[in-house]
Amino acid sequence: MKKCALISLFLLLTIPGFSQSSFKIENSKGYFKQKFDLVNDLVILPVWVNGVELTFLLDTGINATIIFSLESVDSLEVKNATSIYLRGLGAGKPIPALKSLSNKVILGDAIDYDHSIYILTEEVMELSSRLGVPVNGILGYEFFKDFIVEMNYPREFIKVYNPETYEYKRCRRCTDIPIRFHRNKPYLEAEVEMPDGSVKTINLLLDNGSGDAVWLFEDEERQIKVPEKNFEDFLGFGISGSVYGKRTRINRLNLGDLELREITVSFPDSLYIKDVKSFEDRDGSLGSRVMKRFHSVLDYPNKRLRLKPNRYFNDPFEYNMSGVVVEHKGYELKQARDFGYQPSFSIEADPTGAVPVFESTYKLMFALEPQFRIAEIRPSSPAEMAGLKKGDIILKLNGREAKNLSLEKISGIFESREGRKIRLKIERDGVEKDFEFRLERIL
Repeated sequence: MKKCALISLFLLLTIPGFSQSSFKIENSKGYFKQKFDLVNDLVILPVWVNGVELTFLLDTGINATIIFSLESVDSLEVKNATSIYLRGLGAGKPIPALKSLSNKVILGDAIDYDHSIYILTEEVMELSSRLGVPVNGILGYEFFKDFIVEMNYPREFIKVYNPETYEYKRCRRCTDIPIRFHRNKPYLEAEVEMPDGSVKTINLLLDNGSGDAVWLFEDEERQIKVPEKNFEDFLGFGISGSVYGKRTRINRLNLGDLELREITVSFPDSLYIKDVKSFEDRDGSLGSRVMKRFHSVLDYPNKRLRLKPNRYFNDPFEYNMSGVVVEHKGYELKQARDFGYQPSFSIEADPTGAVPVFESTYKLMFALEPQFRIAEIRPSSPAEMAGLKKGDIILKLNGREAKNLSLEKISGIFESREGRKIRLKIERDGVEKDFEFRLERIL
């Protein structure tokens, strides 16, 4: 589970075709290249909104543009705003939001002068703390619908083309998959083989904003059920709260002519997806842990997805083998250096002549150090059996100061290899404690 955050948003208050705006490439070439940061398999890039630079998750699974955090922003002008309520994955109540019209949004060389944005007025999304980098919002269909977008995960860039000028290259290793749209979200067909040997053709939401590989929804009529070998876990969170369910594996997943084996799959509890099942005819979602294994061409105008295996294609699918989800909980002010007394000398003029004045000051240097906290812990996991608890602050990991690590590095260690010894120094209620356990492959 190399993903301290799993994002699966479902927006009920969307009206198909509500937006008449569109992005346009404002250069003479008809295409542009944009770098992004791949953080826990999610695509994070800069987006300008009304002249203010923000950081967005680029997400095929969302059908509207959402801003959910302005914590790191001094000010942002929003235009023509009206109050609404939104509901998403999770068991919480609908949350208040603003729908803002006629905004200027820029991504790379693409500009939309009349963009609609939903702004959450409550801090309900903890994406920044779960990823360890600031994230202000999510951009999806409203961007993809106007272009053909090539995504290169290993080199961390996208290429964005006008559909009229794009030419597909001949490719022996590629597979082309038709996609269809419902409520401005892309869907595709895939084939799965379950652990009992049954083979099913399923309908999946294409959702690279989900940090999982595959989500499946239990369906008695379709005979889609959770395999016997599974475990309970925290799966992620949406705008209506945290999502829990079961994790397991399936034998294989086929996307066109391409086959992936021993896939990790999550089954969210029905409580959290009842609204999804009511509004969408699908069997689950295809997430970023699958999509990052391909060079992809997302062609919304022609309803087509092209996939070509990249260097991640044969990487094994693994779960977090520690049982803990770690989050970044801001920064703590720490004394970094003591310079001691610093004498100084100056000359001041007075009526009788120059008088030397000696002064002495005490100088300290302070630094902001990142703080990492255990946000979730799986029951009966190696970490819980060792005595770790939700809320523990991580001070050291295998002898290294946590302040010198990134959240992604910490997550990678917890997923590295079965049997690896993990030594943690934590702080709990102001007391430092040491813990030790070994990573365990649960499935």
